[in-house]
Amino acid sequence: MIKTLQELLKDKIAVGIIGKTHGLEGELKLHPFTNVPEIIESLTEVILYNEKNKVFLLAKIVNMRLGNGVYLIKVQGIENVENAKKLSGSKVFIDKNELPPIKNDEYYFFEIINSDVFDEDGNLVGRVDEIIQTGSNDVLVLNKDTENEILIPVINDYILSIDKSNKKIIVKLPEWLD
Repeated sequence: MIKTLQELLKDKIAVGIIGKTHGLEGELKLHPFTNVPEIIESLTEVILYNEKNKVFLLAKIVNMRLGNGVYLIKVQGIENVENAKKLSGSKVFIDKNELPPIKNDEYYFFEIINSDVFDEDGNLVGRVDEIIQTGSNDVLVLNKDTENEILIPVINDYILSIDKSNKKIIVKLPEWLD
């Protein structure tokens, strides 16, 4: 039975993307989508999916090391730079249940991306398109690439509630938006 893309990626989460090759032995650069190193460093069996080529691969990571701020990985069966190049651009997926547990007041980005954001009066403000990490706090980017783009800092002054399961966030609009 052939599975659809949605079936293959059901309950999977992208944790990184394969970049360029490194060296001649088939090593690849892995650029994480997370700031939690344990997620990347614990990768063993993953699904690689290249959207451009529509190619899936169940891959086993047999070696990983950190080099110049990027992870260098070795995938079983990839022994040369020519084969490694074929994996470039692939997203790295794992099962959601492989993610470390988090506290109730914490979130993974995928849990709040595409959430609807409402003000205190119940008016729809927009949808979360992106989350920017500033170092001191995250910033929600609503309505990206439109004239109505809104940035809301993820701090107690502005975020009243985050309902991850219903993808609904209630905010107090910053003064500069009133």
